[in-house]
Amino acid sequence: MFVIGEAVWFPIALYVPALTFNQVTGIGVHTITPIVCAIVTFYTCVGGLKAVVWTDVVQSGLMYGSILLVMIKGTYDLGGLSVVLQRNDDSGRLISAEWTIDPTVRMSMLAVIIGGTLLRIQGTSIHQVGVQRFLSLPSSKDVKISLILSSLGVIILLGSCVYTGVLAYAFYYRCDPTTTGLAQAKDQIIPVYIMKVLENYPGLAGVFVSGVFSAALSSLSSSLNSLAAVVHEDFMKKFSKTPLTKMQSALIMRSTVIVVGIIGFCLVFVVEKLGTVMQLSATMQSITQGPLFAIFTIGMCLPWIKSESTITGGVMAFIIMAWICIKAQLAIATGDMVFRTKPVSIDGCDYYFGNVTISNVTNFVEDYPEKSIYHISFLWYCPLGFAITIILSILSSFIYGWNDTSEMDRDLIALPIHRFMKPRKYKSIDNITENYEKPKLIC
Repeated sequence: MFVIGEAVWFPIALYVPALTFNQVTGIGVHTITPIVCAIVTFYTCVGGLKAVVWTDVVQSGLMYGSILLVMIKGTYDLGGLSVVLQRNDDSGRLISAEWTIDPTVRMSMLAVIIGGTLLRIQGTSIHQVGVQRFLSLPSSKDVKISLILSSLGVIILLGSCVYTGVLAYAFYYRCDPTTTGLAQAKDQIIPVYIMKVLENYPGLAGVFVSGVFSAALSSLSSSLNSLAAVVHEDFMKKFSKTPLTKMQSALIMRSTVIVVGIIGFCLVFVVEKLGTVMQLSATMQSITQGPLFAIFTIGMCLPWIKSESTITGGVMAFIIMAWICIKAQLAIATGDMVFRTKPVSIDGCDYYFGNVTISNVTNFVEDYPEKSIYHISFLWYCPLGFAITIILSILSSFIYGWNDTSEMDRDLIALPIHRFMKPRKYKSIDNITENYEKPKLIC
């Protein structure tokens, strides 16, 4: 599941920097993607995990620096924070949290808190990319510090991204760039905004582009390195009849990186047809991350469930989630499912953009009197996959039977679960003494 999930996610991460570079320079997306793919594949093959970690450090600095630059410059140009917030508030974009149990509400607080939390826990604590980094640290104390710092970093990064979107709307609040054709897609609004804000400062727009590339390359190299390790350890090494030499292992891992890179490049042609990047990324990851999170949870917290039941539940949940997610994403791409959007304006545009009337500007809003499972918010996909796996694994246990917890190693089970497990069985003293051979005395 991990291999499938990463292989599907890889072209999405590859598409993001190409889209940004396309908006800034005009160079085609399909021209940029093979170059990006070749660069990240090369240094992942040559340097391994050490190269990935060190490049991540440099790339993270560029990423945070570029966002900070945009936030400060954009706020100053608009006249301060009060102006930014006022323009967003006037258009109804600053709204109170929507607390509802309706799973079809796209961004309810419950969906963000529950779905976002599960997705983030899986990504940092169970996902191979994160675990591989934690295992490279010298002690568990360093792992805890790293986890805390990375969580704070993610919170700051996500908050900065949200504020950058608020800035972009405040700048274009009277001239929507997607309506006028200045931006070809919603994912290109931010690059268009950056180019406008930094147009009088040569080189600063390049800093932002480098930040986007840094974020993408960091994620891509981490994914490739982890994929190579998983394929080597869990497939090639396990099923090899003879022990692999160092040269064979290196060849297998580097070949995996190259093959996945080529597959990712080919899938970019599909990704660009499937809607906005953020939802697409979360949706595709949730196909595997929900079931994988549940499998790890069963192993640590539900020791009574056998591996056969867990595999059955995980595979079935993967198939169900793949059907739901792909079907929903295709409906969005074809226009069969349209989400509610806020109104935009072109009254303040100071440039010619063709024959666009107000009727074209009014965003299409569609209500679905008969909602189906495909209308569920993408933030609920991970919890849904998690719940389906747990339920089907428990039901499968009535077929495969239950584990005898008295024979299990309790160090592998979560501490609060120990009280519910049977007492551990020990070998009889009689059996031990029968097999005990008295030492011979040597005179």
